[in-house]
Amino acid sequence: MTDSDTDPRWQRADDPALHPIARWDGTSVGEDVTLEAWLGPSNAVGARYFRLYLESSELGRPREPLILGLVNSGPYPGHNWVEVIEYRDHLTFGGESGVTIPEGVERLVFSRLAELVPDGGHLMVEYDSEARRLTARALAAGVPPRATPVGATLAAAGCGVAFRDWYIAEGGREGPRKLQGFRAVDPDHQRQRNEETLEAMRAFLDHSAHLDWDLQARTRALAEQAVEELEEPLRLLK
Repeated sequence: MTDSDTDPRWQRADDPALHPIARWDGTSVGEDVTLEAWLGPSNAVGARYFRLYLESSELGRPREPLILGLVNSGPYPGHNWVEVIEYRDHLTFGGESGVTIPEGVERLVFSRLAELVPDGGHLMVEYDSEARRLTARALAAGVPPRATPVGATLAAAGCGVAFRDWYIAEGGREGPRKLQGFRAVDPDHQRQRNEETLEAMRAFLDHSAHLDWDLQARTRALAEQAVEELEEPLRLLK
């Protein structure tokens, strides 16, 4: 039994009439792995807390949630967003030792989150946790967001046309450091931003020799993948 199960402020989000996050409940994110969604109280600005658990037909459901987040909706694109406040890349199922969440499962989960992000909306992900250490190091070293693990995940979910790095050295009410990825407003916006990102990825690949070897190994691979993905539509136009 978890805190969500006993706290009256939280309720299972398995009814679409309750909240749009109910579309996540029961959806597949891997072989025999589904999501369990819980809706919590509102914060000071009216956004709703949510928790997502992984449910494995073989291992069951872990005590701790995979994600704690916030979701907000409103009349304008910028009012519609999803924020991942906490993400765990290791979960404990029953008496087993910690299970590492595969990258493929993570990307499917974030694709589900992005279903509530309309054109012009955004998806935000913390990078203060242990699971996001590489992204934190990469951003601090000046790596373009698209070439970081979190940035690549946001882009794969369709929320990587542009990024904003929420890093406030003095701290404050903004909470943990987070990377904000935007969905394109329209096709013209998508094309313009893709061209800018492609230029940034090529420049990074040409000037990344100063990075620590482990950062180079991961971020260069992500940048090369981004270049390949962004060049493909241009090749089709020729």
